[in-house]
Amino acid sequence: MALLGQTTILEAISAIILLFTAFYFIFKPLSVKDNWQIAYLITLGRDLLLSLDFTGNLYNASFSDVELKNFIDKTSISKESIFLFIRPEDTFKETIIVAANCTQEKIKRFSEWYGLLVVNKRYINIFFIPTNLTNIPEYSDLLLICGPINLTDYNTNILQYLSSGKGIIEIANFSSIDPTTKTIFGITISSSSQPNTDVYINIPYSTTSDIYYPYKFFYNIPLVINSTQFDSSSGRFYGNFTFRNYTIPYEIDYQSKKVYFATNPILSVSERQSFSLNGYNFFLSYILSNSSFSISFKKTYNFTSFRGKNNVVLTDNNDQRIFLYEGSPTSKIPVAVLNSSRAAWIADFDIYNNATHDQKLALLSLILTVSGKKYYYSEPYSVYKIPYLDVENYDIYEVYKSTLGITYPSS
Repeated sequence: MALLGQTTILEAISAIILLFTAFYFIFKPLSVKDNWQIAYLITLGRDLLLSLDFTGNLYNASFSDVELKNFIDKTSISKESIFLFIRPEDTFKETIIVAANCTQEKIKRFSEWYGLLVVNKRYINIFFIPTNLTNIPEYSDLLLICGPINLTDYNTNILQYLSSGKGIIEIANFSSIDPTTKTIFGITISSSSQPNTDVYINIPYSTTSDIYYPYKFFYNIPLVINSTQFDSSSGRFYGNFTFRNYTIPYEIDYQSKKVYFATNPILSVSERQSFSLNGYNFFLSYILSNSSFSISFKKTYNFTSFRGKNNVVLTDNNDQRIFLYEGSPTSKIPVAVLNSSRAAWIADFDIYNNATHDQKLALLSLILTVSGKKYYYSEPYSVYKIPYLDVENYDIYEVYKSTLGITYPSS
């Protein structure tokens, strides 16, 4: 537990250092030789960033041009003849495109699981599009492979994709591993067979560990739970919340912003409230509609086994690449592995189309970790950019950079 506290402190210290660096760039004095028009633009940009931050609007304005325009319209800047924008960096995008080398049935299931997320009160859309491994769409942020597939013939394509800042995840149960798969994911097959146990979440030693972000996301990202059944007598949607071997029926009361879980006695949970089910801790993050809500899992959590017959081992001894494992802390049998935070493998937990919500959240944590974070925009040639570091912490501690671009229309 001490490690977890140290990790949070280190993250906070890192954020403070970044903030001081950003303030240096924002407040550093302009030299006399600077053109007065440029100086005026940069001063205007500084004032806008500070105003957005101090009024609590920077986060939303960084991810929404509409929010930015609405704010500017209320200020004197709206009378200026300038062109400006704000671009977020170094965090997950509001739109993530996953190129999925999977069956249409699997792609449909992924889309149902992850179509829409709400994190720190902003909406994130995840789109799954079909692909082959010969022509992977350049505009995608992540390649998802439903394996096992021998990747030898696709080695060049996949390495080029990774080198462009994108990520790759393979969901597979392996009986053998080809050289390309071994290199990309840093795993191979062991000849020894080990008995199945619960699946545990590995604790990162520091914020630089490969597993730090999936660990952080699993315990903070709200997973959307969609209901498809409707009770005409009560006028409410209902369904099942599934984790481990438990299936807990629920009913959504959208008007009162509550979810009722069919335990004994009935458990009534309000939005933004912590609760426990069968000894495990959860948090009701959002009630999004009359048919959907989102839950985040809280420490400490173990899965029931979904390793199957995988006997995967690392090609090195860096157990900070192991996100999920069976066995014991001193003898880990990998169930999900990362390699340089850009490639990840996870055992096939949905082989019988019976994935539980905890397993879906494990995959989502990997998707958010390895997907590309780079934005692509066309910008005026002579735009002046001002970086600004900010932190949001409604659901998860999110450090991100907002870059304001500003110029004159004729530039």
